[in-house]
Amino acid sequence: MVTLDKIRLSDAKKLRSAGLVTGSLTMIEDEFRTYVNFAQIDVLVASIDEVPAALVKLYHLDRNRCRVHLKVVISAELSDDVYYELMDRITYHALVESGYHKLTVNISSANSFFEDPCIRLGYIQESVLFDEIDNDGLFEDAGLFRILSADYRNYNVCFVPFDIGVAVISGSNSVINGIRLFRFGDRLPGGFILNVAKQLRIVDRSGCLLAPADDIYSMRDEDIKLLPDEVAKAYKQVSDYFGKRSSRFDLNLDLSSGTEFQQRVWEEISRIKYGDTRSYEDIALLISGGDKSKAKNLTRAVGNACSDNPVMLAVPCHRVIGKDGKLAGFSAGVEVQDALLTLEAFSYVTSII
Repeated sequence: MVTLDKIRLSDAKKLRSAGLVTGSLTMIEDEFRTYVNFAQIDVLVASIDEVPAALVKLYHLDRNRCRVHLKVVISAELSDDVYYELMDRITYHALVESGYHKLTVNISSANSFFEDPCIRLGYIQESVLFDEIDNDGLFEDAGLFRILSADYRNYNVCFVPFDIGVAVISGSNSVINGIRLFRFGDRLPGGFILNVAKQLRIVDRSGCLLAPADDIYSMRDEDIKLLPDEVAKAYKQVSDYFGKRSSRFDLNLDLSSGTEFQQRVWEEISRIKYGDTRSYEDIALLISGGDKSKAKNLTRAVGNACSDNPVMLAVPCHRVIGKDGKLAGFSAGVEVQDALLTLEAFSYVTSII
């Protein structure tokens, strides 16, 4: 397993032992201090099963931190699978965790082992750089490879429109870790989701979702196939839900961000049938084992768990309403909640088997 951690002064000795840096410990520590104080570069240690295997340098190439350039120092030959996992972990860190839109890397004969992993992840060669690399005393050309947010194959986002807004689905080949609902005109959160939306031209210059004109949200079959497997699956199921062709979801959900209590709440909410509703008090009563006094004290916590639900629709918190029957507390807004409940109330659909 490949992990990435920011470089620390205390890493000097073990990185020298691994052959990733050279010189005296004092010189190495001074160099590490330069990295810490220089805002235009991030230096990370890539470890395989906790053993340092590579030094990862990310150079910020513009003031807005839109583009970042990668250099990797490796001390020993690794397997093809590890090269792929290493590039995947670096790409995820740069695009998803750090919010850069464009990641570039130079590939020459000296590091040609990265070419196949990059292409598999969605990188393309942008240009040829002449006499770019000094390899053992001789200059040689290199290919400049780049990846943009929406091109990342192993983790990505898709956008499914409905009557008054858009479902934003994020995940990987194996899990869905986000389904959020926004109205047209809402500003998307910054970072990876916004970068993908900008690349797809579905937001204005302020980052607000555009109304669905000229089929800007439509996806061709070949585009859907480029999405991570579980995201492509979710795109189809959410589209069928909004199109009144399906009433259920069959997705691998990542709910690990929730506390034990939150996961218990989400489990109960997932049992609410299509077209039905329950109150926050109903959910609290189920969790408390029928203890009304305890349930009363849990009601607010249930509401907070609904607000923190990372996968709307799949965990249908829109079906949880106030005790008086009023819509309240839905994190995407009562207008969206009303639209979803109205859709379910007047639909006849076939469940996914």
